[in-house]
Amino acid sequence: MIRFTPTLILVLCICRLAFAQTEWPNSAPVDVPEAVNLFPNSFAELDGISTDFTRPVKKLFTLEVGPKLVELHGSYFEKPRPGTVFANGFGERHAAERGRYFDLFAKSSHLSGKLVAEGEVAYSTLGPALTAEQRPVMTRLGLNGRWSKTGYGLSVRSLGDGFVFPTGAGVANDHSERQIWAEYDFGLFRVRGAGGEAVEINSATHQQTVTQSAVTSFYLQKPNWKATLSSSYSLIGHGKNPSDKNEAFANGLSLFYKPVSQLTLEPSLNFKQEWDVLTGLKTDTPSAAFTLAYAPIRDIHVNGRASYARDLSEDPLKSASILNTAAAVNWKVGKSFLGEHSLSLQLEYKNESRPALPDDSHSNVIGVVKLNILGFCRHCY
Repeated sequence: MIRFTPTLILVLCICRLAFAQTEWPNSAPVDVPEAVNLFPNSFAELDGISTDFTRPVKKLFTLEVGPKLVELHGSYFEKPRPGTVFANGFGERHAAERGRYFDLFAKSSHLSGKLVAEGEVAYSTLGPALTAEQRPVMTRLGLNGRWSKTGYGLSVRSLGDGFVFPTGAGVANDHSERQIWAEYDFGLFRVRGAGGEAVEINSATHQQTVTQSAVTSFYLQKPNWKATLSSSYSLIGHGKNPSDKNEAFANGLSLFYKPVSQLTLEPSLNFKQEWDVLTGLKTDTPSAAFTLAYAPIRDIHVNGRASYARDLSEDPLKSASILNTAAAVNWKVGKSFLGEHSLSLQLEYKNESRPALPDDSHSNVIGVVKLNILGFCRHCY
């Protein structure tokens, strides 16, 4: 049976105290990431599709100690928590509960960039109501550097159950990971190798899943486009028995193309194979995603994302598919004595299907209309 749950949320006014200027995110993605994701999960990546493409960021402070010996950055913002805007029986609309996000980042560079140390801690209550056992905290430590054409680094990161990133991607279980990587720039392309381990503890069963991975990536970059080709091998263990480890191979190709300054296109394809060591059954997971960002004029930004993944398994209980699409239009209206005004329209559709289950398909549509007033005000509605 298919359950279709449309939800329409109208946020009339969001007013905040601005500690500094408001930064509007660039529609173009950042450069080739400095750390390879060793622990890909096709469904987790799809669930991470942003439900707010126009999140404002307020800097609390920026501090430098000595001649750039230590750089310290802090940021804080609030936004309505999902599912907390409602109306009572008399039609009165109750204000949404506000989630908070605080991030503190420190960086220290030595030997002309040959050794860079980074540390970060973040606290987030942007998701639904938390339980007493959840710890919505993220911590990260890293060392990296570059010597001529050679780059290198290592990092350790911990994510608590209930933590939600500003993009909307949430963490369902306690998760920790560590990795080490090195790369070399050949001029026309870069080659990177990385290895690491991730540990996830199921919050309901307390079962531990350990994933050990190695990945090789090739980066090719030109003035208006770039491509990334990656291949990885993983051992995935469940429980305390070290011999019960599934093998998995994954290959991915992602492209970034900017035909004109106002338009960016990002398609990606991935294919993963996993073998269950106990049953010997194989699961193939192909997935595809496409992202579009368009700014027809300076104050209007249009973003769209679509992704699809499917588990094709010899074990019928593991067969599943998920489709996720999202679109947003943001219009920076102007300024008044209250601050900067912007209007955003967002729509997201998600469908998850598991044929082996009685209630095999779930569909949801979420629509959001928001008028943001960023600045100082005495009352927020």
